[in-house]
Amino acid sequence: MRVRDLLTMSAGHQEEANLREAEHWVKAFLGHPVPHKPGTGFRYNTPATYMLSAIVQDVTGQTVLDYLTPRLFEPLGIRKPQWDASPQGISIGGYGLYLCTEDIAKFGQLCLRHGNWQGRQLLPAEWVELATSKQVSNGSNPVVSLTCRFVHYFHETSKYTE
Repeated sequence: MRVRDLLTMSAGHQEEANLREAEHWVKAFLGHPVPHKPGTGFRYNTPATYMLSAIVQDVTGQTVLDYLTPRLFEPLGIRKPQWDASPQGISIGGYGLYLCTEDIAKFGQLCLRHGNWQGRQLLPAEWVELATSKQVSNGSNPVVSLTCRFVHYFHETSKYTE
């Protein structure tokens, strides 16, 4: 399993690990069965986002919130973001980030501007392109009313069906 597999939610799990019931969330994720080859198919996996946060914290020595604050939140004028954390103090990742609507819109504008905010390149344009382009398809299911792709934590709606 690679970081890319976590980013594209193609970690190979059949079901999500139940981290909330675990004493140690990283160990619970790593101990969870992986019946499918990672990278071969999409399966929504919130615990994968937690693992990305754990990796960032291990590499940088900072929570994702602390890492992103001077690099992203402050330059965008986002004040006092809050992010829920695990019992180990790791930002949850896939949820629990509290921002107001205007702040979420700023992130959308940043992506539309290829990572540039008021003349400052906060995100590499190449990353924005990669993060918003197809990485792994979730296929199409005629039972589902909305077909979409999932790319680096962006949902792309491609077609509505009746």
